[in-house]
Amino acid sequence: MTTRTHSIEVRPGPRSRYRLLPVLGPVVDSLLAWFRRQGYSESTIRNYLKAATPLCHWLQKCRGGSLKGLRQRDLCAAYDHFRIRRVEVAAATRAFGRFLTEHRLMHTERPEPLSPSEREVQLFNSHLRAVRGLAPMTITGHQGRIRAFLRFLKLDERPAAIRMLNLDRIDAFLRQAATTNNRFSLQHIVASLRAFLRYQHAQGKLREPLHLQIDTPRTYRLEQLPRALPWDQISALLRSIDPTTPGGLRDLAILYVAAHYGLRSSELVRLTLDDIDWRAGVMKITQSKTKQILLLPLTDEAGQILSSYLKSGRPLSPRRELFLRRRAPDGPLAPTAVHDILEHRIALSSLELPSMGCHVLRHSLAVHLLRRGVSLPTIGATLGHRDLESTTVYLRLATEDLREVGLPVPQGGRAAILHREGWKRKLAPAQRSPKVPVSHKGFRSGLASSLRCYLTTRRALGRAYRVEEDTLHRWDDFLRRHYGKAREVKPQMFLRWVSTMPTLQATVRRNRLRIVRNFLLYHARRHPRTPIPELLTFPKPSPRQVPYLVSPADMARILATANVLPSSHQNPLRAQTIRLALILLYCCGLRRGELLRLRLCDFDPQQNVLRIENTKFHKSRLIPLSPSVAEEVHRYVALRRRQRPAPDPETFLLWSNNPLARARTYSATALADNWRLLCLATGVLDERGRAPRLHDLRHGFAVMALHRWYRQGREVQSKLVHLATYLGHVSPVSTHYYLHLCPELREAANRLFHEYAESLFPSKGAR
Repeated sequence: MTTRTHSIEVRPGPRSRYRLLPVLGPVVDSLLAWFRRQGYSESTIRNYLKAATPLCHWLQKCRGGSLKGLRQRDLCAAYDHFRIRRVEVAAATRAFGRFLTEHRLMHTERPEPLSPSEREVQLFNSHLRAVRGLAPMTITGHQGRIRAFLRFLKLDERPAAIRMLNLDRIDAFLRQAATTNNRFSLQHIVASLRAFLRYQHAQGKLREPLHLQIDTPRTYRLEQLPRALPWDQISALLRSIDPTTPGGLRDLAILYVAAHYGLRSSELVRLTLDDIDWRAGVMKITQSKTKQILLLPLTDEAGQILSSYLKSGRPLSPRRELFLRRRAPDGPLAPTAVHDILEHRIALSSLELPSMGCHVLRHSLAVHLLRRGVSLPTIGATLGHRDLESTTVYLRLATEDLREVGLPVPQGGRAAILHREGWKRKLAPAQRSPKVPVSHKGFRSGLASSLRCYLTTRRALGRAYRVEEDTLHRWDDFLRRHYGKAREVKPQMFLRWVSTMPTLQATVRRNRLRIVRNFLLYHARRHPRTPIPELLTFPKPSPRQVPYLVSPADMARILATANVLPSSHQNPLRAQTIRLALILLYCCGLRRGELLRLRLCDFDPQQNVLRIENTKFHKSRLIPLSPSVAEEVHRYVALRRRQRPAPDPETFLLWSNNPLARARTYSATALADNWRLLCLATGVLDERGRAPRLHDLRHGFAVMALHRWYRQGREVQSKLVHLATYLGHVSPVSTHYYLHLCPELREAANRLFHEYAESLFPSKGAR
């Protein structure tokens, strides 16, 4: 079977059916030439010519037999008609529309008058472009979010909606937007809303500066772990691409450069033929974020792949862009095309790879270089980072580099004798604030509506506000008991409430006052006469408690004593559960809440890694376990499976057989009581006879990790980044809070300094 490959030509003369078509008949020769200039194949041109007949007949029928004054909306109606009935005609309609528009063969319609909301959007866009100088893509984002806000206000139906705008309507819009947007998207909505309200206030349409009274969602750096794939899977994906076809050559070149140079999709599509210096072996990259020029070496393999693509895969074109479209109309690739190419090649590779974006290749390169021992500054220079903290993001995935941070399980301890009933009386009582019961039946004072609106709005912005709700209920109960349904806040109300907390610690009292002050700031936006307490009058916070650093020898005795904890009918794995909990707290530096929220599915038995999800500041991180700690976790999971075969992976790691607590983890109170019992039995008490806090084990982990590096003669300053990443900190500055100077650490640091100084100032005898 042969296929016609010759060019499509329309038979000359008045009897040609294509030349008799209305609208397209007189310009059919120009249409064919335009198709070829756009890069359409001859088979596509033939199909489009066949589709011209039903299209023109439908247009002629709908327009009453006349095609004079053809408009763009007529073609839109034709596309909607054929989109379901005949897809090939709908595709041809779009191509014909581009041709008629480019050659000005369609009747120019008068633009319809803008609606009030669209007029406001256009004026705001002009302001963003002329006054603030924003980029077109940024303006487009603001435009879409402001359109949604104006639709919520129903500006087209109520032209005075902007002038009558108040905070209640703004909060209602944000609460509605929070139902379909996460905190990051909601932050962009608030930013656009602030800019729009600032512009309206400057124009005189808003009497009050409402843009100063809108709160924004709270987001934190490094909340989510960067996604990366093992390098062998990236290599397998590249090998699966067939390089014998032009499309395969182009896709291989794009994905190879993206994977081996870590380029962003926008940087890939902007590469030109002039950016490759073949003689110098250098590739010039214009970074899309920083606009800086990055020079990267052109390796032999990269040069061979690119040269093969230029010889056999790149279509002939006068354009200077390196990567071009394979389908008509010809031209450079859009940034989104890189993601489409990656998804297409994953589907053809038959590899079990997850759906991912192009940026995963950049993450995978960084992790691959880390695992090969490349330094962080070198990786940062390769990726074009200006700050080392931008590169340490990828250290969170370098599990083998982080594994050496974890401590081994302390060994060699001897079990102590456990105390029986009444052991709590032998410990010095801890200084605690008295607990006063509070009602949670709902707000019932005169400020109830404002309190409910305050909590609802804050939670819509992504804040939990559990502690704040408890304090506000106390404030509401106080107002109801002493002032009834009074709606106006007076200074003596706050002062009288402060006098009801004389027994609380200064830090607790200050936090409660700050919570109520934040509510009063919110309340004052609608009631300007509300008095705002001064922060300087609040009590100063209590000094932080000095942590008790548990030594490895003490921890070995505690773990040995934990082995002899008696089991019970309710919890036959009491000893094993407490032992594993203390090992993870001491050897991995986990917070107590992180430990209690661990689930079975958070432990990777192949890589011996714990995954911490949504912890403090919404962060997630990976905790590679040392070999001895991993062995303890494997042993405990095996014991759990014996007690309950095939447990649900979503159940908590620390087993609690309490029938009333199946949906919960091991009790925090029970863990603290067992810890205090073990400390009392082993004599691990502070100078006042109190057991250390469980959080002190996190402090001890940081100090012991630092002490070990000093003993090994490692470069401690460079290892602080690994310690901060292991603890879940954004920067080593946050880790310094846990680094306390103990005698062992001071001695190790002094010894290391003396060894360094002796090399600089040798003694006279050595001369």
